[in-house]
Amino acid sequence: MSQATKLLIIDDDPIDQKLIQESIKRVGFEIEVIAAFSGEEGIRKVNDLKPNVIIVLDTMLPGMHGFEACRKIKEIDKNFKIIICTGVVDAVDAAKARASGADDYCVKTADFSNLIDAIKNLIGL
Repeated sequence: MSQATKLLIIDDDPIDQKLIQESIKRVGFEIEVIAAFSGEEGIRKVNDLKPNVIIVLDTMLPGMHGFEACRKIKEIDKNFKIIICTGVVDAVDAAKARASGADDYCVKTADFSNLIDAIKNLIGL
């Protein structure tokens, strides 16, 4: 039996957390969703729970920003799959996401379709 996919959402906005989880359920992913509300909390959960996919949604998290959290998570294990998804549409941010080790970068939209596509690509659906 295969191990369930664990997805860690790192976003300081509880409404976005809930909307993302609902979007994931709507498309029928068999995924265990774990929430973190800061980069530091996300890193702790990476160490403790070993998720398969990590989404650093906000580049503007309280304390440690998303790019730094991404770098630190990749230092723990470069095989973690990370998607940076942000409301900031900026080529500089896309370059920063890649430089920090992100496997994908997408724009946060109201329906989260870009994010769902990125998740499908990273977990092979």
